[in-house]
Amino acid sequence: MNSLLKLIVISALGGVALGVAVAYVEVQPWAVTTLTQERTESSPPREKASRPQADMPERTFNFGKMERGSKMNHAFKIRNTGGQPLHVEVASTTCKCTVGDLEKNEIPPNEETEILLEWTAKTTAGPFRHGATLTTNDPKNSRIELHVEGDVVESSSVYPADLVFNDVSVGETSEASVYVISNLQSDVNVRDYKFSDDKLAKLFDVEVTPLDPNDLPRPEAVSGVKVTAKYKGSTSIGRFSCWLELITNLEKNPSRTVLVVGRIVGDVSIFGPGWSARQGLLRMGSVRSGDGKKVELNLAIRGELAQSTEIEVVETDPPELKATLGDRRIINEQLVHMPLTVKLPAGTPPMVRTGEPASTDARIVLKSNNPNASEIQMRVQFTVEP
Repeated sequence: MNSLLKLIVISALGGVALGVAVAYVEVQPWAVTTLTQERTESSPPREKASRPQADMPERTFNFGKMERGSKMNHAFKIRNTGGQPLHVEVASTTCKCTVGDLEKNEIPPNEETEILLEWTAKTTAGPFRHGATLTTNDPKNSRIELHVEGDVVESSSVYPADLVFNDVSVGETSEASVYVISNLQSDVNVRDYKFSDDKLAKLFDVEVTPLDPNDLPRPEAVSGVKVTAKYKGSTSIGRFSCWLELITNLEKNPSRTVLVVGRIVGDVSIFGPGWSARQGLLRMGSVRSGDGKKVELNLAIRGELAQSTEIEVVETDPPELKATLGDRRIINEQLVHMPLTVKLPAGTPPMVRTGEPASTDARIVLKSNNPNASEIQMRVQFTVEP
């Protein structure tokens, strides 16, 4: 009886095992796995097909060493590895860089373009790192930072690096000098010169004086000249800046670029949040287009003509920037305050107005009937974001 029971149990277990094996063979799970892999490998990624994709492996270029004041460039490549057109824009550049060439802003799938970054080593000798910011419609690479870096060296130099005119009163003259010196060449001369701003150029005379080696400011120098810029005076107040290019006989770097900067002061001054009198600059910072921004400043009019001085806004650049003057407030016989409101209205389109020199900044120009402040120049820096 027991033997019969054991035989029945063993037979039952054997039947279950045989059924499982047959079912496993019929289903063939390895075939399902293989089919799934084939479908995955043959189908294009949905994410790639549904968006542009910016592929830019090189984002920093090391140029090694370059002469101070000289220019270089490098082409960065950007490729669209996505399935939709890639749109590229230059959002901003640092003050020593410009984007010399952008072949095309719209890059079709599987195509590429070049972005040529140019820079001038206008810094003193030492490490150099500048670049540009790109914006794209690739949601994973909406902002791309490009950098060029290396070391600025000089076999010749300009000392000091800039022509600086400290506070100069309206109508007064002033002068500043730099030395163009060589550590290698036995003679230096300036063949020609040119100001970057034609309007400012009319306010300066330039004089070049050869120097004896014993009169040079650096002991390692073997030759050099003294370049003196003489400011002839004007009735326009505020900060001014431009570049003075000196064309020399220096073999390795014949073109030397010098910053000319100064401030003219008169009977009208500005004060308030974000305003730097030393730089003649109003910093408004980053502004959201939908919000806009308003800054309340004040003009202080001093002197015997304070109460008879009339001021008006004659220019704003860009036109989206608004500047309005309020009612004057008499503090005493020789001091009057006048409110000045600077505004970026809500809805101002995205733009970047920051950098050096002043040509890349926004600008406000005021005019008055005061001979000691006939024109007031204001620089404004801001970034409007979407």
